[in-house]
Amino acid sequence: MDHNTIKLVAVDEDGTFLRDHVHYDIERFERVWQLMQRRGVRFVVATGNQCYQVQNLFPAHTLEMGIVSANGAYVLDGTQEVYAAQASQEAVSLMIDAVHAMPEVPFSMLGVAGAYVERGTSTEFFDDMARYCHRQYWVDSFDDVDDQIFMFSSVVDAREVGACIERFRDIVGSRMDVVGSGDGYFDVVCPGVSKATGLQTLLDRWGIAPSECVAFGDSDNDLAMLELVGTSYAMDNAPQNVKDAAGHVAPSCVDDGVLVVLEELLG
Repeated sequence: MDHNTIKLVAVDEDGTFLRDHVHYDIERFERVWQLMQRRGVRFVVATGNQCYQVQNLFPAHTLEMGIVSANGAYVLDGTQEVYAAQASQEAVSLMIDAVHAMPEVPFSMLGVAGAYVERGTSTEFFDDMARYCHRQYWVDSFDDVDDQIFMFSSVVDAREVGACIERFRDIVGSRMDVVGSGDGYFDVVCPGVSKATGLQTLLDRWGIAPSECVAFGDSDNDLAMLELVGTSYAMDNAPQNVKDAAGHVAPSCVDDGVLVVLEELLG
């Protein structure tokens, strides 16, 4: 892809942009950011994480970037909300009943105002999810939450996640979509919502064609976004099905693969 045709860069976070779910080379990214600014290239973070986590990760650029959070369920242009999905009350009630019937599978319930974990769930799970949801609260019951709900997130043993995903797909049917996000994590999201739909919302808003975009990902929840854009990269640490869906393979996240490729494309 010729660097003159790039108008937007979209990156997943965990397993893609971040080395270890928390850190990235800030100085190196700032140099890439300046390259993008000089060329008029938009930067979008497309993640399963909460938007508040993204804002805390990129505090210097929150006002200038796009955020596709919660796997496309909540989209921001800078700090302005441009899309917020809402699960049907039937779907939410069905999920809450399933969570109560299967306490061995912990869940965080996400909405516009925050994420919620029921008391009695392990503090280890709460703390783990708090890395991805920076506004997360203990509640006595999900039934007591007054928020616009769009996603449920969980993590189980990576060897069991496939069976767990199928189990919840059987439970929710067409009312919600169940998608894996790597390393045993999976999300139950509003039907038809994905990182691709969230990114398309921003593309329509900014007048950018998918063919003018570069995207990076490593998990099943990145597949639709990788298929949407003109140039796609799977990380070297991604599973084979993600590599097969992408047009190119970038170095591993631990080797700052996104920044390596962007320096080549924009330098």
